[in-house]
Amino acid sequence: MAKLLSVAAERGLLEGDSAQPKVGGVCRDFALLAVSGFRERGIPARLRVGFADYLAPGRWEDHWLCEWHDGGRWKRLDVEFAAIEGCSVDTLDVPRERFLTASEAWFRIRDEPEIASRFGVSSLDLGGEWFVAGSLFRDMAALRRLELKPWDYWGLSENLSRDSTEWPLQARTTLDRLASRLKSADVHGDGEPEALADWPLPNRVVSFPHGEPVTVLLRHS
Repeated sequence: MAKLLSVAAERGLLEGDSAQPKVGGVCRDFALLAVSGFRERGIPARLRVGFADYLAPGRWEDHWLCEWHDGGRWKRLDVEFAAIEGCSVDTLDVPRERFLTASEAWFRIRDEPEIASRFGVSSLDLGGEWFVAGSLFRDMAALRRLELKPWDYWGLSENLSRDSTEWPLQARTTLDRLASRLKSADVHGDGEPEALADWPLPNRVVSFPHGEPVTVLLRHS
């Protein structure tokens, strides 16, 4: 993110010079910039990892939003599409039924296994239960202020084969437990969720920035 802001500053974008070339990014980058802006003003905000139904017909597309607390409840801001006319949702307060967090998606496909393939990234032909499992870990990390990339995997999520439908019972139990803890974070409090405080954060991830796996060592407090 620091590199992205540096490039934007060099191109004059932060001063509002619209004649300069734009800096590209993914939904995670837009959402994280919004989160940073809220936090700078002392407003609780966090990155959320989940799936939106308004990006591709018949699909729940991998999508990241900014969630901020207005003193009464968490609101979901889709800053990436906020300036686009004709969006089918209120991007300033995205309805809960139009954006599912990773845990909500997990329990949805547990009840309806046949829809698992609709969750993922349609443009890359990626989707399924394994993809949602990875999103559980990324959402957990984001809620604990370790905002990783959409293509980062570690631990259990790193080892779940895209082709396997027969996961060990212990793996499913762990994923159900993580999803349950994440679900409680959706509605309670305005700080970092206590339910996730003892869930281990990674020291390394396997990342796929260009399609091939790259091991990345992390530094975090």
